[in-house]
Amino acid sequence: MKVIDSDHFEKIENDINAELIKRQEIVLKEYCEIKGGTFSVHSLHGTIGLNKAANLDLVHGMWPTYEDYIASWLSGLKDLIASGRNSMMQKIFKVKEIREYILLFLERDFYRHYKIRVKQKPQENLWSIWFGNSTLTWGLLIAPRFWDGVWYNKPARIRKVDFEYWTVGQILKTGLVDPENDKLYKFRDLAVFMNFYESILKRVSNSIYEKAIFDFYKDYINSSADPLSEPFLIPEFRYDGLTKKHKYRLDFTILNCHTGERIGFELSPQSTHMAVSGIKSKTQIEMNEDLSKRWAHEMTKRNEYFQQYGITTITFTDEQLKDMEHCFGIMKYYLSKRKPEKKSVDELISEIIKIA
Repeated sequence: MKVIDSDHFEKIENDINAELIKRQEIVLKEYCEIKGGTFSVHSLHGTIGLNKAANLDLVHGMWPTYEDYIASWLSGLKDLIASGRNSMMQKIFKVKEIREYILLFLERDFYRHYKIRVKQKPQENLWSIWFGNSTLTWGLLIAPRFWDGVWYNKPARIRKVDFEYWTVGQILKTGLVDPENDKLYKFRDLAVFMNFYESILKRVSNSIYEKAIFDFYKDYINSSADPLSEPFLIPEFRYDGLTKKHKYRLDFTILNCHTGERIGFELSPQSTHMAVSGIKSKTQIEMNEDLSKRWAHEMTKRNEYFQQYGITTITFTDEQLKDMEHCFGIMKYYLSKRKPEKKSVDELISEIIKIA
């Protein structure tokens, strides 16, 4: 894929604008003849715009290039015409001058909204994340709205937000949902949020291992060169959202928007995850059955998180938990991962020429 420097977007758009203006007179004449009347260029643009919304999934869609964007639009148009639902668009699209104008219009639209068009959208069941225990639960929504007693995301805003999904920056922009009071809990700045992370989220944990991770994460954020782009280390990610009696929770979860990786972490000392009660009164067979059930529960939990959310789970064992710094080092690896920065064609040519 050809990489285009963002500094060139305005020039590209201006060049296309100039070309569209040059073609407007003849295109508008053809358009009016087909529709039978006198129409402005705004009417033509409105017709294209309506069909753009009908032919493209503007909420979930992602298009790496303008060719992909136009091809997707054409595919949608083909389906509409084949179904007999758009005879007018079929008529005007058969006219060469109008067709070329429409394709230029769509190319301009792609560059005008470049960041939105190329942005990878998250799967819908991750638009709303709920985390915490049964007593204190919080929500992280991409475009939070509260209506008729329900928190939801406004779909049209999902693709337009100016922050990276599931990052510290998102939290500072949107705040967290307080479902008990039906309001957004906002943070004035990073320091206020990190105080909340330490004083509220950390304190509700009963695990010494989890508390250590909270401390390491706070240090990690405070030392980051770009803390707002860092993935939010989600504590107690709830499988069933706001359901009071939860099915599963993951101790910590990283949804790395930069790489697309989704990693869950279980801090699993045997004493809490595989302990068998009434051990003195049980036979070996009974103990084996209990252990088998617990093992099946843990494996089912991991499988269902993967199937539902695409989350792979890493488990820290008793031996690993003896060195919490090492455990966080593994988490830090996934927190800090970024895709290699793509270089423009001109940059690559320059680097090749400089090679001795």
